[in-house]
Amino acid sequence: MRGFFLAFAVICAAAAAAGCATSPEIPNNENEKRYFDAWMHVNHPDWTKTEHWIYIDEKNETPGTGETVKEGYLFVEYTVRDLSGTITSSTREEAAKQLGTYKEQNYYGPKVWTTGSMTAGVFYAMSDLGGMKTGGSRQAIIPGWMASSVKYGSEEEYLNNVTGNSHAIYDIEFVGQTDDISAWQSDRMADFIEDNELGLFTSLSPSDTTETGFYYEGVLESGASDTEKLDTDTASTLFAADTTVYINYTGRRLDGQAFDTTIERIAKDNNIYSSGKEYAPVKITWGENYSSIKMGDDGNSVITGFAKTLWRMSCREGVTRAAGMFWSDFGYNYSGSGDMIPGYAPLIFEIEFTENPEE
Repeated sequence: MRGFFLAFAVICAAAAAAGCATSPEIPNNENEKRYFDAWMHVNHPDWTKTEHWIYIDEKNETPGTGETVKEGYLFVEYTVRDLSGTITSSTREEAAKQLGTYKEQNYYGPKVWTTGSMTAGVFYAMSDLGGMKTGGSRQAIIPGWMASSVKYGSEEEYLNNVTGNSHAIYDIEFVGQTDDISAWQSDRMADFIEDNELGLFTSLSPSDTTETGFYYEGVLESGASDTEKLDTDTASTLFAADTTVYINYTGRRLDGQAFDTTIERIAKDNNIYSSGKEYAPVKITWGENYSSIKMGDDGNSVITGFAKTLWRMSCREGVTRAAGMFWSDFGYNYSGSGDMIPGYAPLIFEIEFTENPEE
């Protein structure tokens, strides 16, 4: 009898070993999907699962009155939370205050999403169920496997190919859209010239662009304005290559908020003062063209719009200071810079020639 049980145990062990050897691997995201489905069932059983496998709170959606989402550039306010409700990112001032990260100088407001670079889940969150209309808002829950730059044809393909992303709750407000981001920026700059809220470009009209995407207005020693239209790609400078000059400057968004300056008073007035920074004129070294202009002793390069403004200042005798305004192609383009400059933001630089601070 003892031999029977011993043999039976050996057979069972062998069968178990064989079963382990032939059992299939757990598919990608299988456990995550079970968890997510259970969480949705408990927390939001009444949300609508769309044809593209995301969930939308259809009952509490605010319909917009404008156009539906189209291919191009979308202007969006949003707050993103994880499944526990913790905010992970937001464009909204009230969210920053809630998190204790609010700073007066930071940019809060709509940001630009491009339909070609949005993740599949976010794109479907705005375009499913007939599509959002401008002025509308909705909440959507996007599974982690839908955070893909590739659009697949089935949920199984997303589950098999996209791993490692977190589930997210999106609170989206669709503010507007354009299919031509350059024209949109040009309109913003033209509106700024028309309103003239900072007292700059007082001798210009909205049509007086020096070149496409760039406004310039200089001030001569006599006090007269220098608004002659010269293309910086071909205009001749009065400065020889390797000429050294010193300048003070202030960079601003179109709402007037300064984001960088060499002037201590302006830094303090705009809440960007840093005790670790020296506020003093900086050295500029000329080159063969505007793109070879360098700043500081280390020879750092500068953004194109800043360089164009400097170059244009050097094309006419007697210019002491100037302002240049330019679209994001000459600035920080689609990415922006830090928390103060959003993507596709036109910028203004006020520049003044000054003496060498060491003399």
